[in-house]
Amino acid sequence: MVENLENNEHNPFPTLPHKRYFAIGEVSKLCNVKPHVLRYWEQEFPNLSPNTRRGNRRYYQPEEILLIRKIRELLYDEGYTIQGAKQKLSNKQFVKDTTSQEQIQKAQAELPLNNEPLTSKEPVENLKNQLADILKILKS
Repeated sequence: MVENLENNEHNPFPTLPHKRYFAIGEVSKLCNVKPHVLRYWEQEFPNLSPNTRRGNRRYYQPEEILLIRKIRELLYDEGYTIQGAKQKLSNKQFVKDTTSQEQIQKAQAELPLNNEPLTSKEPVENLKNQLADILKILKS
């Protein structure tokens, strides 16, 4: 959900790559949650059920990653208990809004480029500013 740089301060998550399936290690990094926590949440939250394949490997889809991010937000940022988060996620419209195609596209959005007309010296300054902003995001 990187719409602009100000918005990114409120969004601690990296941009979601354009992929159909993600392994548990990738999801762990994308959601800032350890793999064992993800496995535990699968037991606690019935909405969260990744596909399993050979060797019991878990493969998550983008909708599930958004759901994990929302669970993390509810538990860690908003102070919900697991029971409270379960209750909040039992609202089907809330889950539908959280994992909508629009939300997936926002999570996959790249940093917007500055589309203002440039003068002869501005392209370099514009590039420097954008690179500095990217560096700030990567350091956070």
